[in-house]
Amino acid sequence: MAPTDRINLPLRWQFNPSQNRRDGSIRWTWQAYTQSGQLAMQSERSFDTLTECKNDAREHGYDQP
Repeated sequence: MAPTDRINLPLRWQFNPSQNRRDGSIRWTWQAYTQSGQLAMQSERSFDTLTECKNDAREHGYDQP
């Protein structure tokens, strides 16, 4: 009998800072990649702090401290 749930492979998470050219502020986004390197999902917006960015990623499956 085949399982009904899809197998969720571990994702490789990446947190990306970007600097605003006008005021020098840093904004953060996240991306999650499959083991084959394909983009699986990404943040829908950017965040003021890395903590906010990681909290949003946790809501989407990121499980690291």
